[in-house]
Amino acid sequence: MLGAVTVVDLDGEAARAQARREAALYLSIIAQLDVSLNLEPDLLTRIKASTNMYDYERVAGYISDDLLRHLAFAGTPDEVAEQAVALFEAGANRIEFGTPHGLTSSEGIRLLGERVLPPLKEMFGQAT
Repeated sequence: MLGAVTVVDLDGEAARAQARREAALYLSIIAQLDVSLNLEPDLLTRIKASTNMYDYERVAGYISDDLLRHLAFAGTPDEVAEQAVALFEAGANRIEFGTPHGLTSSEGIRLLGERVLPPLKEMFGQAT
């Protein structure tokens, strides 16, 4: 089972920007627990210092596109579906799309239901 912050929107850049801000709240803790992130020690020090000052905008600025893909589902419906497919193909048997779901929760949930889940259901059957 895998779950993560999810921000899906037709504007992929805006979705990724919001996902960075959401993931910034948890990054310091995740980085300590998930060594697979392979963060450079200097970057980790800056993340921790900014987190200690509650400067989450600065932390969000440290999150590259590559790092974001390890922390969140974010982007257009097609991009989020691609992330989910890759995780299923890597062995995940369950994925939970976490809050806030989109730039607005209602729009994110709508896009998940109408544009992200149908291709997953087609690919993997009723189990999704």
